[in-house]
Amino acid sequence: MSIQEGKVLGIAYNVIPVANLEKSGEWFVEHLGFNIRHKTEDSLSLFIGNRPILHLLKSDHESRAVFQIGEWKKWVTTFFTNDIKSLHTKLKSKQLKVGEISYEGENGNFFTLEDIDGNLYDIWEHNDCELNF
Repeated sequence: MSIQEGKVLGIAYNVIPVANLEKSGEWFVEHLGFNIRHKTEDSLSLFIGNRPILHLLKSDHESRAVFQIGEWKKWVTTFFTNDIKSLHTKLKSKQLKVGEISYEGENGNFFTLEDIDGNLYDIWEHNDCELNF
């Protein structure tokens, strides 16, 4: 398969508002294993290896990367894992705000994770999905 010009090939990264750039960057490095690149006074990029994942922007506004439908908080970003049980156990043992694992058959397995700024993420495991990293 060849890459065609003028096509969207995927999502490069998501932009996330944070109150304290240093603390938030350290949180992602410690708990999710990301590495920091392209740091400025007001932003930094988080990578896994050579792949961009998130771009954190310092924000003094109260809005966060989360929205609500009825009573349910929803996330804007979903991370992928190949071992949801181990990751869930590890994050929970660090006293992080994680939801319970939801086993949803052919849709895969999920749980939510909240960062120190109140941004909400979904963690997803699916064995029948093509993701290129």
